[in-house]
Amino acid sequence: MLTTEWKLEDALKVSRMEGEARGEARGEARGKKEAMIMVATTLRAKGMNVNDIAEATGLTVDDILRL
Repeated sequence: MLTTEWKLEDALKVSRMEGEARGEARGEARGKKEAMIMVATTLRAKGMNVNDIAEATGLTVDDILRL
């Protein structure tokens, strides 16, 4: 079994980096969903079929119908 001694400073640095990475991933996912909502809104306004919009954007039909 391997054991590694961590200095508090190193542990905090790694923890901070992991937290930043999780935050960035959440922000990117949120931004992508918002972009798909904008695309779906535009396509719906142009009269495109809801099922086709769902397929193109990855949103659910219910999500699109609520727009």
